[in-house]
Amino acid sequence: MKSNILTVLVLLVVLGSLQAQQFAPVGTAVAQFLEIGVGARATAMGEAYTAITDDAGSSFWNPAGLANIEQRNFYLAYTSWPADISFGGFSLGWNLGSIGVVGVNAVYLNTDNMPVTTIFDPEGLSGETFNISNYALGLSYARYMTDNLAVGATVKLVSEDYYGHGYTGFALDLGTVYNTGFEGLKIAMSIMHFGPEIKFSGSFIDYSDPASVTRQELREFETYSLPVAFRFGVAMDIVSDQEHRLISAFDMVHPNNNLEEFNLGLEYGFRGMFFVRGGYKFQVDEGGLTLGLGVKYDLTEDYGLNLDYAFADMGVLPVVHRLSLGFDF
Repeated sequence: MKSNILTVLVLLVVLGSLQAQQFAPVGTAVAQFLEIGVGARATAMGEAYTAITDDAGSSFWNPAGLANIEQRNFYLAYTSWPADISFGGFSLGWNLGSIGVVGVNAVYLNTDNMPVTTIFDPEGLSGETFNISNYALGLSYARYMTDNLAVGATVKLVSEDYYGHGYTGFALDLGTVYNTGFEGLKIAMSIMHFGPEIKFSGSFIDYSDPASVTRQELREFETYSLPVAFRFGVAMDIVSDQEHRLISAFDMVHPNNNLEEFNLGLEYGFRGMFFVRGGYKFQVDEGGLTLGLGVKYDLTEDYGLNLDYAFADMGVLPVVHRLSLGFDF
């Protein structure tokens, strides 16, 4: 019965999306680092996480999930991305009782030094180097509006810089989670990275236009949108007792710069301490399979520790490993 209900919900969403356009408007949004999944538990489940997220890491998927923090929770995540790129984030959520839950969070992407190449020095032999350091800083708020309905929002500062050309802008995340009370069934939605169009600073010579090169004519950058994404997710317990719990989850992601993405995930937990996870991402350019493990240990009645690991197949790219740490206090 439980699995049949979840299957019907998934099919309704998928069938409702079949009429969507098949043209992928890639390359039309900036701040691509915001689209990289943060955290091992979420990515191990194929990023089918909108309805499941329930700790400080909710800031990166659905801010409404912050409302489930009972006291305080600190979340730290790190990813070794291909091409020697470091990516990670942290979040802190604090339950203030009847006021709600407030949080601060950040995500970053850094690269090693790279040689500066030009039309006249394509090998970068001048010895000049540069690196990339992009980040987003956010303030979050969430609370339960009723016993079953949670809402949340994050306001964040987004910044990118590429060798002196950059921008700083603002974005907004909004989310809801509704717990039906039936067999752990949750329905959730979030809108991530919604904000005004931005424009990189400075000017450049367009070497693809001979007239611009001949006149040494400087041109300004065009305006671009942030990678806005609408996420819809459902999750349900397939098995739930004192020893075992098996959660199934499904997400549909509609970005403004690509085709719809469909994610499926499973999480098996033994005695609420040991976890095995798996997932698959459909309609992605490369890879799709994700796997992971997790351990949750209560140090005392008020202090607890979560440690999670995830593996992601990236197709022609190297596999990606993620680690994340959660601390309740």
